[in-house]
Amino acid sequence: MSVGLFLALVLTAQPDPAALIPLFRQALAEREKQFGPQHPKVARSASDLALYLESTGDREEAAALLRRALQIDERSYAEGHPVLGEDLENLAAVVGTAEAMRLHSKAAQCKDPVIAARNLGKLGALQEAQGDRDTAAESHRQALAKEKAGSGPDHARVAVRLNDLALLLKPEAAEPLVRQALAIQRQALGAQHPETGVTLNNLANLLLATGRLEQAERMQREALSVLETTLGPDHPRVAISCSNLADILRAKRDFVGAKRLYNRALVIDEKAYGQSHPEVAADLVNLADVLEEMGDFEEARQLRGRAEKMKSQR
Repeated sequence: MSVGLFLALVLTAQPDPAALIPLFRQALAEREKQFGPQHPKVARSASDLALYLESTGDREEAAALLRRALQIDERSYAEGHPVLGEDLENLAAVVGTAEAMRLHSKAAQCKDPVIAARNLGKLGALQEAQGDRDTAAESHRQALAKEKAGSGPDHARVAVRLNDLALLLKPEAAEPLVRQALAIQRQALGAQHPETGVTLNNLANLLLATGRLEQAERMQREALSVLETTLGPDHPRVAISCSNLADILRAKRDFVGAKRLYNRALVIDEKAYGQSHPEVAADLVNLADVLEEMGDFEEARQLRGRAEKMKSQR
């Protein structure tokens, strides 16, 4: 039995994650002994151990092992090889933002367009997190082009790239991209799929932003139904959809309906995240807003006070 198959079998049967680490270390040691320290198979074992350590929270040792795997593979493969692209991507996940951006940029030069697209998408997300939305949008445009080239224009991953780009554009420019993503997902994944539901949610938000409230409400109710059916009524994505539908109802001045949905989002998020999570604080503020519009200033004040206390404790 190969080491890889052995580990795969153990992974399915072993309830204690910490007990698996010695097995990964043993596999690495055996390959070092069999092939020598600079063999690509050693790099694979080092990567396997690193990725498992990352999953247990040990990012420091994971980074050291991934650097070793990259160093070995750089001796074995030409620049742009898919193995190097994956090495760079894996290392980027366990280092600081500045280095991660450099690693993703290098991995984006991979000859495999799917790997390149994935890294461009991750690079764009980091750029967006730093507030550089224009550069992020360009990275997502490149990711979209690479994904179409590598996966074909109708692949579900193309829909992901379309959504990522759309979220950085103005509503008028974003809407055709989201509609294209929705059409791809309905065909590739089906109408009753959580990712389809998320895209319906995105489209509803765009319709709200451009003042088409009736269309927005219909789209958001469809999104909510899909997410409830596919993820269950207490999933955090259902809470997001409830809040978004409540936003639409507030815009239509249906404050009673909005209050009910904000309350539901709050209950879901408290159950999912606990009492002190930022999502819960945001739910409290939303609920306070609609209560003020209904004239219930005292309850709104109490909710805002609770939200402010949570923020000050973070």
